[in-house]
Order: sequence, then C-alpha cells, then structure tokens
Amino acid sequence: MSVSKVECKAVVRGKGEVKFDIFKHLAPVTVSAILRELPINARVTIYPRAMICLLTGIKAGVEKQRFEFTKGDIAFLPANGSLCFFLANAKSQSPLNPIGKLEPDLGVLAGLSAGDTMEIIQLREVSEGAQT
Repeated sequence: MSVSKVECKAVVRGKGEVKFDIFKHLAPVTVSAILRELPINARVTIYPRAMICLLTGIKAGVEKQRFEFTKGDIAFLPANGSLCFFLANAKSQSPLNPIGKLEPDLGVLAGLSAGDTMEIIQLREVSEGAQT
C-alpha cells in the first residue's frame, strides 16, 4: 500500500503545538520534497487574520495550484518556498499548492507573534485503507 496521509505537528517553543495532516494526492512532488526536509525550523511570518508562513528554502514548482483557501488549509508557495497555514478564508494573488489540513483548534497559531520560531515534525505515515 502507498502512503497517502502523513501526520505532522508544528511546535512553537513556549506557546504549544498544533497537529495537522498533509496528503500526497494533493501535490505529490511538493509533499515528497517537504517530507525529505523534515524536521523544518523557521521563524514565522504573520499575515494578520489571514495566514502564518514559514520560509523553508524548499524548491518545488507549481502543482495543482489554487488561489482560494479556507480556514485550516495548508499550502506551499512555490514563489519563495514557504509553507502557509491559513487562519481564515483567503484569496491569494500568487498560486499555491494545496498540501493539507490543520486540526480544528487553531489557538496556538492565532497566538503567534513576530519572531516566534516554529518546528515542523513528522509523526507518522498512514497508508491507504488503514484504519486509524
């Protein structure tokens, strides 16, 4: 069986953590590139009431791009190699590759401030058809 979902968490020192899932079928090349780089440590860039971004240095092209995202979506911005966590429904002027979904409670992300550092860690892979 192939791995279709990867469970991850984002840890912010002194503020907590949030779990999320990334899905290979949404953008297989992009997700594979991200998984090869984990764990990722970076400072957050905050776009108030819209999204939190991490500059990763990962290079990947546009793949199954979208311009509109909903609260809880996770996407990759190929233009600068950023992981973007959406805190609200938003439209982008640049195409982003959708890669996953945050758990419903976004409290930790909503409480971030400039200068906070986030670490992205892989927890486990879940194969297609596996019961969790």
